Amino acid sequence: MGYAVEGISFVVMASSASSALLGGLLYRRPSFITARSKLKLIFFHAFERITWMLIPLVRNILFVSVLYSAYMISSFLVSSLMAFAIYGSLEEEDIRDVTGERSAASGVSSILGYALGAFLLGLLPPDEKFAVIFPLGSLIGLVSTLLVSLLDLSHLEEASPTSEVEQPERIFSTSIFFVVFLASGNFGGIIWSPYVIKRLGGPDFIPALMSLFGSLSSITASLFWKKRSFTALRVGLLLNALGPPMIWLTPHPILHIPINIYTSFTYTAGNFIGSFLFARYKKWLGAVKSSVLLGLIGSIAQLVASPLGMLVGEDYLLGFTIMFTLKALANLLALLTIPEVAAVPEDVARTYSRILYSSSLMGYKFTFEVSRETILTTLKLILFSTIIIALYIIYRVLWMLML
Repeated sequence: MGYAVEGISFVVMASSASSALLGGLLYRRPSFITARSKLKLIFFHAFERITWMLIPLVRNILFVSVLYSAYMISSFLVSSLMAFAIYGSLEEEDIRDVTGERSAASGVSSILGYALGAFLLGLLPPDEKFAVIFPLGSLIGLVSTLLVSLLDLSHLEEASPTSEVEQPERIFSTSIFFVVFLASGNFGGIIWSPYVIKRLGGPDFIPALMSLFGSLSSITASLFWKKRSFTALRVGLLLNALGPPMIWLTPHPILHIPINIYTSFTYTAGNFIGSFLFARYKKWLGAVKSSVLLGLIGSIAQLVASPLGMLVGEDYLLGFTIMFTLKALANLLALLTIPEVAAVPEDVARTYSRILYSSSLMGYKFTFEVSRETILTTLKLILFSTIIIALYIIYRVLWMLML
């Protein structure tokens, strides 16, 4: 459609705000996930794919945002329900295996999808290609909905949300790390393709090829990282931070394909850190809240990335600097506050984690109190002003009647 970074960021921000709001509500009332979970999984799984059929029919960015928001809400619910199915059925080691194998299987399907997408983008006329690609992808995706309907999830109906969360500081530190890390990836997804096409002058099938070979890389990465220790995953996280300067220093569009292979491989390591830690923390959070929190983290990460994209616009140097800063911050959080990954002794990491949690909690309470007092004061001033104006009007009317 020709939208630049700002337009893409607007669509992503509106949709991620919707799904983040829903995630917050579900985390407070997780019973929606447990009640008739299979039926809801099938419905939203199908609705998510049907939404894509409608997107090529609209051109206005507001309508695109509404459709994309509907997709994102459905996607959030599908992710949460699928995570609940996995977390509610398996233990930590099995969850790690399934996460790695599912990621690899997703890479295989993505290869088929991106290969077909790149072929159609290069073959079809510009006014027809997206009208064909979106419905075709939706129809292929509905096959997976059929497979989901065959799952036996009856045992999940007995699950109940955990009333109290244990070790909240460790869960908080991991959540902050995961939000920052995923935000760096989402932000890169917003600015990288426009940079290759608009700044470097690459054809529109280059991003499709980047995704294709990135998926190839993620298959190998998933199988490689799934059995690695957290120490090894930490190395992959560190290497991933080199991606933004590599992107900026590479002027030829075609060379961004091998860069994407590298960043996809190392990004999987950082992604697995968050996923594997939540598999471990399931004993403190419970399967229901763990699955909802994972989906909420993904939505918040997109919500963080999208305003940054609107702020950056066409300033790609600033954009890749922000992307690198986010990745560096994610590394700092992992190395200092997450005991399983930290480069410092475990007791020191726990201390930093408690400090981060307590200071953030105090900051939240202070902000909430200040905001509440500000709102109440403003309402009182408005009410007082309304009374004064009303008295003045009454006075003027009585004065005119007396005359």
